[in-house]
Amino acid sequence: MQFYLLGQDLWSIVGGGETVKPARGEDLKKWKVKAGTAINSINKESSPMPGPVEKKKVKEEKKFGPIDYDAPIESKQSTIGLGAKIGVGVAVVVFGLVFALGDFLPSGSITSSENSGTVTRKLSKEEIAVLQSRLQQYREALIASPKDIVALEGAAVTLAELGKYAQAATYLEDLTKERPSDPDVFRLLGEVKYELKDYEASVSAYKNSNKVSKTVDFEVLRGLTNALLAAKKPDEAVQMLLETRERLNKEQLSDGTKTENGDQIVDPVQVELLLGKAYSDWGHVSDAVSVYDQLISSHPDDFRAYLAKGIILKQNGNVGDAERMFIQARFFAPEKAKVLVDQYAKR
Repeated sequence: MQFYLLGQDLWSIVGGGETVKPARGEDLKKWKVKAGTAINSINKESSPMPGPVEKKKVKEEKKFGPIDYDAPIESKQSTIGLGAKIGVGVAVVVFGLVFALGDFLPSGSITSSENSGTVTRKLSKEEIAVLQSRLQQYREALIASPKDIVALEGAAVTLAELGKYAQAATYLEDLTKERPSDPDVFRLLGEVKYELKDYEASVSAYKNSNKVSKTVDFEVLRGLTNALLAAKKPDEAVQMLLETRERLNKEQLSDGTKTENGDQIVDPVQVELLLGKAYSDWGHVSDAVSVYDQLISSHPDDFRAYLAKGIILKQNGNVGDAERMFIQARFFAPEKAKVLVDQYAKR
């Protein structure tokens, strides 16, 4: 999502110098248009398809208040749910921007903290108190009714927000028995197991999420790739991504990869970048470079492939060609992304 907003020159609206609305005139009109476009893009990324989760909200509001399944966790937020993204030390996803550079670039180009895809921060005492109070309500509900689905879900997500991943995993494992066809439950279990460094269990959870999902969910695809790489199974990650690519190509022929509005459910460029990263992690440098070359050929104005190829060439001692890739990446990158290109080029 960050890359998408950068590419559309919208990043400044949510994370740059245009976050403050102009007072009046033509600048105000332009700002409103850009802000509306940015919000619409973020909302589409946060809520790609309605499902069973959405149908439950009215029922849940009567008992615990609304659970927001897709919104990022923000200060003083009173709603939580399976759509919340988590990270080490309790993380917040800024405006739902979950696609960090590290998820797509060759292994070794980033630190582990950058690869998390989240912006970490400490919860305030007030936020901790709110979460603990909510957790107590869920636990009391579970004492009265141990199989209360809403309470199980609420307790699991709240514990994850508090950074208590082991306890969250226990509730999520119980929840998978009650909701075995809900991909979101397995996805969050995959995230929690990943944070616990139980990569085999994370892989299993993501695979189950993928199995019960009716469509290709990029969040699951990304999480499964990272879990497989962390589990030292880059060959399996490559095979999974190749199969996903083939599936997406077949579905594209029948418009199966688009929503009712004609929007792409999964960005094929992101899938290819993940594939290049998996090849790199596996040590198949020539295959990774080939993936990036194909991307450059099919998407010559997209700076990400140039950047990724530059990084892997530099890692393998081909400094001259790497520099040329960085120059092209910087040329095609939107203004706000040029500093990011420079940072990676200098590493």
